[in-house]
Amino acid sequence: MSQIFELPDKPAESLERPRGPAIVIAVTASLGILADRAFPLPLDLWLGLTSACALCWLGLYRGRCRWPAVLMLVLSWFCLAAAWHHYRWNCRAENDIANSATNEPAVACVVGKIIQAPWIVHQPASNLTSWQNPDQTCFLLECRSLALNVTDSLTVSGTLRVSVQGAITTLELGDLLRMTGKLALPLEPSNPGDFDQRKFLQSQGVFSVFRTDHADGVEVVGRERTVWDWLLVFRGGLRTRAETLIATWLTPETAPVAQAMLLGSRVQIDEETRRAFRESGMLHVLAISGMNVGLLWSWLWSLSRWLGRSAATSTWIVLIALPVYAMVTDANPPIVRATVVAVIVAFGKLLGRSGSVGNSLALAGLSVLAWNPTDLFNTGAQLSFLAVFAILHAMQWLSLVRQQTEVFSEEAPLPKSYLTALGGKFLRAAIDATVVGFAVWGLTSPLIAREFHLVSPVGSLLTVLLVLPMTIMFWVGYSFLLLGVVWSSLFGWLGVIFDQFLRGFLWSVHTGARMDAGHVYVPSPPLWWLTGFYALTLLPLVVIKRSRWGPALSVRAGLSWIVIGLTWELVRPPERGVTCTFISVGHGLSVLIECPNGRTALYDAGSMVGGASVARTISQALWTTGRSRLDAVIVSHADGDHCNALPELSRIVSPGGLFVHRSFLDWSQPPVADAIEQSSRSGASVRLLSEGQSLVLDPTVSLNVIHPPRDFRSSQDNPNSLILSVEYAGRRILLTGDLELDGLERLLRSPPLHADVMLSPHHGSLKANPTDLARWATPDYLVISTPESGAADRLTQRYGPETQILTTARHGSIRFRITPEGELEVETFKQTRRHR
Repeated sequence: MSQIFELPDKPAESLERPRGPAIVIAVTASLGILADRAFPLPLDLWLGLTSACALCWLGLYRGRCRWPAVLMLVLSWFCLAAAWHHYRWNCRAENDIANSATNEPAVACVVGKIIQAPWIVHQPASNLTSWQNPDQTCFLLECRSLALNVTDSLTVSGTLRVSVQGAITTLELGDLLRMTGKLALPLEPSNPGDFDQRKFLQSQGVFSVFRTDHADGVEVVGRERTVWDWLLVFRGGLRTRAETLIATWLTPETAPVAQAMLLGSRVQIDEETRRAFRESGMLHVLAISGMNVGLLWSWLWSLSRWLGRSAATSTWIVLIALPVYAMVTDANPPIVRATVVAVIVAFGKLLGRSGSVGNSLALAGLSVLAWNPTDLFNTGAQLSFLAVFAILHAMQWLSLVRQQTEVFSEEAPLPKSYLTALGGKFLRAAIDATVVGFAVWGLTSPLIAREFHLVSPVGSLLTVLLVLPMTIMFWVGYSFLLLGVVWSSLFGWLGVIFDQFLRGFLWSVHTGARMDAGHVYVPSPPLWWLTGFYALTLLPLVVIKRSRWGPALSVRAGLSWIVIGLTWELVRPPERGVTCTFISVGHGLSVLIECPNGRTALYDAGSMVGGASVARTISQALWTTGRSRLDAVIVSHADGDHCNALPELSRIVSPGGLFVHRSFLDWSQPPVADAIEQSSRSGASVRLLSEGQSLVLDPTVSLNVIHPPRDFRSSQDNPNSLILSVEYAGRRILLTGDLELDGLERLLRSPPLHADVMLSPHHGSLKANPTDLARWATPDYLVISTPESGAADRLTQRYGPETQILTTARHGSIRFRITPEGELEVETFKQTRRHR
């Protein structure tokens, strides 16, 4: 006999406003992690505070003191999250191998176990010298023992990031290795805006790196696998099979992009394609995230229903398939977030309950932070959550608009004509895509501008125009991947169709990147502005719910704040005085000159490490000054390590003019031809300078050329170096390029010229720095642009104790500022100090 239980009526308000405890916990945990990053306390203290707050909560809860108990519970979560972050970020074992590593690489022998499947990275040919291997094998090693000399061996622990020059295809997860190479701490940034490898690896629990220059330095001594290792091996086998399938049926141009879109592996994508995705605003397509999970869900659901499965069975298929897919694609924060949200929503449908999407999103955030609390500072994770937030509220706003209007309402009666009805549905879908696309672009653009210095308005337009083709393309791609892995000979033809879709998509991406108004490189917005923007745009959406006023107020507040930021940049006066920054570029040279009126010049732009990477380093240094354009680029001579960054740099910052000596115009040298061609293409005029001429950027600053004369031309490039004297407020900075041999002899025959700061010619070479030059210039400061940390020692006797020698290898970028009163201030990036 069935019984019917009647539930008491609940107020309508409780039904309309589902509770969201996960939101409070996620916000509290985030604040705790932020607190430990800003003010790190000992782990024992954080755990003690957690226990104390938990005990207070228990006592207050039993005493029925509701709100004080809630406060203590929130504080306990706050302290627990801070403790978890401190443990992951700061704590390591006493015998961790990182305790034996230093900034200077040291020869060592390490024994350990591979705990991550090795991957091969292809280095750009432009970044390599003739003897270097273009391939590099990388993996993570769980350390067992360390030998720093022949006799002593230490038992160690910790994780090591290993890179081996050359491609090794025989290494597998679980292999025990004995390796000989160089152990060091990860590289620290040397310039403002540089990528911080040390912090990045630290967020992954890796505190040291190991490098060997040859595959012979790696010896397999055994194999050891746990159950977890076997699961990872099985996962790796699936990935390998999928990668082989893609490489077999797709062309070499589309296969790397297909691997990124379907499997999450972007290591094979060349720099030109990456740049096109960045500048077109379509980089999110390469990152497996919420969009991919949504498309996979819709594809699995549609396929299952088409095969006659019930709604419940289709939901179970989605619940099982999504976590498996997340595991195969490395489980990065965006896909973990999207998968957790999707699984919660799908499970709620099975139970017949629809929870708060905000609560589901908060649970996803807690899952990401529980796995790795440092992902709170991961830009990719931040962008992923912002995008989902924008999509949810854009759809909510559209729903509210439709409820109050009849034109685009789903319940509105449609005309009887089938074509008219279809057109109405298409129009509604187009409006939805447009609103959502602009919402995502508007909310994520400020963070992208701060982290990547790029604003791409064309991205929102491409997203709207390509939403239908992209949906079909991904559905075909998923069909090809799933069915092809099971039976490639029967279903491989789907790869041919997917390849054609992908070709059209790549054409659209490259076309969008080539549009002049499609993207613009910008300096980083200040942190105060970014914080204010998200506070003003997000708070109305969170506080004002179920109303059109929330989104309207959010848009108006965001636009007003943008106007305030632009106004601030226009009225902010430039920094007083002249600043000269010697950028750290390895074996190469780049010097940024900033004038009092805000105009900028660059002396040389190149390095042995590769022109494209150095162009990004120079751009980052420029953007941190709040400027986005170079008014002039002066190139000293025709060596690649002084000019090979110009082609890429011209694309990014569009210099106003290129100034060289006529000896630079040696078209037989590829770096020279590329530099002039790309500079001219970007609108920069090429002008000649010689001894006795000056470059006028600011009437208060003298940029005088003191070598070479117009008709001087040596048989080698270095003696032709254009020597520039920067003079302001009675101070002089002398930039000497690679001056040596007959060019140096000619300079020393001229009257002595005291320099407050002088660039050491030819990266500190003894041949280019004779004692005669030291007596001729008598510099107070000598700067050596070099990757050799010991370069200063060999010149100490040449210049004497009166000259202070600074190197970019030891100090990073070196910044000299001459005040209007004639005072000289010195600041180094790695060891910040000031002198007068």
